Amino acid sequence: MKWIVIKENWQTTKHKFQIIKYMTKVCYKLMKRAIVHDFSKYSKEEAPHFAAAGQTKDIQYDSPEYKESLKKLESALRHHYAKNSHHPQHFKNGIQEMQPLDIIEMLVDWKASTTRYKSGNVKDSIEINKKRFKYSEQVRKNFEKFYIEIKAW
Repeated sequence: MKWIVIKENWQTTKHKFQIIKYMTKVCYKLMKRAIVHDFSKYSKEEAPHFAAAGQTKDIQYDSPEYKESLKKLESALRHHYAKNSHHPQHFKNGIQEMQPLDIIEMLVDWKASTTRYKSGNVKDSIEINKKRFKYSEQVRKNFEKFYIEIKAW
């Protein structure tokens, strides 16, 4: 493709620079979130509880054992959810109140979490979480498209 820059398309060029500026801001915000993700798990309110909980590799996501492990972590999770907006539990109305960057971080967290549980599978997770967090079929499809786009499906 040959590029032709003429006076008439200078407005397009300026627009492209604005896009670069704001997309870079989004990238910066996402990178910052990646770096500070779950820092609260190192706090005195959470660290001892998560350490005592041990491994989850033999637990099936959403199983009775999984739900029992959540009960054991109840106080740590209450603190964790209060400090981390990438969890639907952070908000009174769950996912419906989450901002786009919260949702992206949540989806990445869900994918990463599949490696921590027996038979972890993000396809199952979004279906289970559809019921758990009460989101629509359209939202589920959008989440699926996200995973496909980032090649995590």
